[in-house]
Amino acid sequence: MSLIKTSFYSGIGTGISLLAKLITNKVIAVYLGTNGMFLLGQLKDFLNIGTLFSTAGSNHGVVKYVAEYQDKPQKLIPFLSTALKVHLYSSVVVFLITFLFKTQISQLLFQDSQYANAIAAVGLSFISIALFSYVMSVLNGFRNIKLYVTINIISAILSAIITIYLVINYNIDGAFYAIAISQVLSFIISFTALYFDHRLNLKFLKFDFSQFHLKNLSKFSLMAVVGPVCIILSTLFVRGHLERQLGETYAGSWEGMWRISGMYILFLTTTFQFYIIPTFSNLDGSDLKKEIFKVWKLSFPAIIIITFTVYALKDILITFMFTEEFLLINTIILFHLLGDAVKINSWVLGNILISKANTKIFIAFQIGWAIIFCFLTYLFTKHYGFVGVSIAYFATYVLHFLCMNIYFRKLLWTKS
Repeated sequence: MSLIKTSFYSGIGTGISLLAKLITNKVIAVYLGTNGMFLLGQLKDFLNIGTLFSTAGSNHGVVKYVAEYQDKPQKLIPFLSTALKVHLYSSVVVFLITFLFKTQISQLLFQDSQYANAIAAVGLSFISIALFSYVMSVLNGFRNIKLYVTINIISAILSAIITIYLVINYNIDGAFYAIAISQVLSFIISFTALYFDHRLNLKFLKFDFSQFHLKNLSKFSLMAVVGPVCIILSTLFVRGHLERQLGETYAGSWEGMWRISGMYILFLTTTFQFYIIPTFSNLDGSDLKKEIFKVWKLSFPAIIIITFTVYALKDILITFMFTEEFLLINTIILFHLLGDAVKINSWVLGNILISKANTKIFIAFQIGWAIIFCFLTYLFTKHYGFVGVSIAYFATYVLHFLCMNIYFRKLLWTKS
């Protein structure tokens, strides 16, 4: 399937999902305020870390090898079995750890143990998250874009309905439990894909672990875990730093900006992700270079239009998505948008490292990004106040993009 066609279908699904998120965020902002946004930001980071370990970070690997083996049943079926068991066993371990240390986790995230039961519920949902991710990664590898998009749309709408109802009726506790319930429903919906795609069936359940496939998946696992963990730990540091230095209102407003950013970044990355990993995995040299610039020709104008529109409509957008309490976002929005314009183009290059399983270099770039972002945030907020966090964000991605271009200079900027 071509880039344009794939992006069109993905864009529809992602657009509907983002609309559901917009409505949900508005309800959360009205009923929970900046303090509630701060608490949910903490939980979101914990959820992301738990999800990574629940899937053993193997989703990109599943996409790559399903795409590679889809016409080779003798390899595909043992691989599907191995990948499924990796997801299942990893998620059970993460659930048990979360359940056993729910009080400590609640205290660490919220400086309060009253959310321990909610943490346990989220921990149980990690099993559903892992199995959902498995099914969706397999569909991605098969490039069954229509079924993939349909599942995402249904999941997003149901998640929004559940979250809105529970937040309105049960406040912050409702928001916590809505996250857990939504994940379970998403898995149930995705499980129906087994009956709509003839290549997905239960035959592979009888196969044992394949050491060969497990070794291949582990390369992607390390990258998939280290990258997001670096981002999550750095955002936890930044949010905590802002809360200590400036107060919860500023930390919550930064979380609000991060959510605005996350929506259009998610729109772009999800739109292109379905195409990029399977395509980049099978190309090298000048063919790979052509695909990179093909993606850039779409991604760069798209991010410029989106960020310009967001900035032009920032007052309307902030009050629409949140409340007037979040107008502090105006202080940081310019440099954050500039950072996102650079980020999306760095992301395209990062996918080369993922698709080629270039583990060491990928990890080095991710750790470097996190360290620089945290250091510059600490430095710039001391000198420039709240706006310093967005200046740090922009500067970090400029340095990141420059370094990636230097690393890929022979591929990108040297004539064949």
